[in-house]
Amino acid sequence: MVAVVRNRFYAAFAIAIAVFTLVAFARTYYLRYWFDVPPITVLLHLHSIVFTAWVVLFVIQTRLIAAQNYRTHMQLGIAGIVVATLVVIFGFATAIVSASAPRVRPMGLNSQQFVLVPLVAITFFAILVTAAVLLRKRAQLHKRLMTLAMISVLGPPIARLIFVTNTGKYFAVIQIAVPAVCLAWCLVSDWRKSRIVHPVYSIGGAILLISLPVRFILAQTPQWENVGRWLAGMQ
Repeated sequence: MVAVVRNRFYAAFAIAIAVFTLVAFARTYYLRYWFDVPPITVLLHLHSIVFTAWVVLFVIQTRLIAAQNYRTHMQLGIAGIVVATLVVIFGFATAIVSASAPRVRPMGLNSQQFVLVPLVAITFFAILVTAAVLLRKRAQLHKRLMTLAMISVLGPPIARLIFVTNTGKYFAVIQIAVPAVCLAWCLVSDWRKSRIVHPVYSIGGAILLISLPVRFILAQTPQWENVGRWLAGMQ
């Protein structure tokens, strides 16, 4: 009975993330042909496709575990490694290209400054997914690392919803609050089932949340802006 409840949480969490992503990118990507939005590059299309594939795969994998279909879950894990690798490749490529975009970014940052935010996010994702794959035979670690990896890349969909709701002046607060709520959901789930909180969520989650305001601060330093200019010059 305990295992079933545990599986329900991860399946519900995955669906919530998928719905959140769909709603966030509906206007600018999934339903873009029904809205008057600027065209996007081939790179952004590829980035969007692989990220969507990752979210879909995340939902499928949690459903397979909920159904106790472990064999198919492991077989599909090979595809998951490929998709995650593409997410990292296109994530880095998209972020680096964005460094040369001539527009004002959230919080008054320029593109050379703001590029630090997605670069750190995709780095977190790469580290967490790699750890999850290496620890795939330790289910308690594996599923939490994958979940934290998903939380680590919520920045772009959060940013889209901030833009749509015209709440840009609260950008930093919302960018921190949404992952915090997701992490709190994970912590509550752990506590309800076993009256303990797993270190992946308590320690890893704390590092992830603390890194968010740190990114915004470091992005405004002259040292990082020099790096950002160098990245922009790579175009």
